[in-house]
Amino acid sequence: MSSKIMELIRKMRSPDNKSVLQAVEELRARGWIGGDALAGASLRYIHLQGADLQGANLEGADLTMADLRGADLSMANLQGAHLRRVNLYRADLSRTKLRNTDLHRVNLNRVRNLTYEHLAQAKRLCRATMPDGCRYDGRLNLDGDIAFARAGGINPEVDEEMAAFYGVSVEEYGRGQKWAETFAAGIQEKQQDIEWVVVGRELRKVA
Repeated sequence: MSSKIMELIRKMRSPDNKSVLQAVEELRARGWIGGDALAGASLRYIHLQGADLQGANLEGADLTMADLRGADLSMANLQGAHLRRVNLYRADLSRTKLRNTDLHRVNLNRVRNLTYEHLAQAKRLCRATMPDGCRYDGRLNLDGDIAFARAGGINPEVDEEMAAFYGVSVEEYGRGQKWAETFAAGIQEKQQDIEWVVVGRELRKVA
């Protein structure tokens, strides 16, 4: 990694949002934003609110507790990234790559252009706040969440235990599991160029 890239990453760790945004813009101006400059980087606690991270390669980056309110993450690569306790309020996640992304306790309230198809690729969503402001109810049955529950001595086959794990009522958890059947049907329809997007707690089709 070049000394200039290291300098810009250090600048991104500044508590001053203006300095952080300037560093991001310089990375973009130099053509580095979509390269390997930020892949795997330690960016914990950084102040990226309002940042233009469109197309950024943040694969494997540690963004734990970062502030990404209002950030443009459209077409960004967040595969394998750690976004635990990240604030993504009003961020744009259009076509963002989320495969194996850790979204544990993430704030997704009012996030734009987020689909359940994308979220289904994530690693964990336990205790996340969803776009409608409600807590995630476990409806996607993510492998990472199930493994996390098992590690805590929770039996995934017992609704009461899983509801407590996700921090929702048994009724909410049950509704989420019934919703999962609809989602599975939606994935099949996606193969026919029909997209399902998050609208409140429901799925709606977008041709």
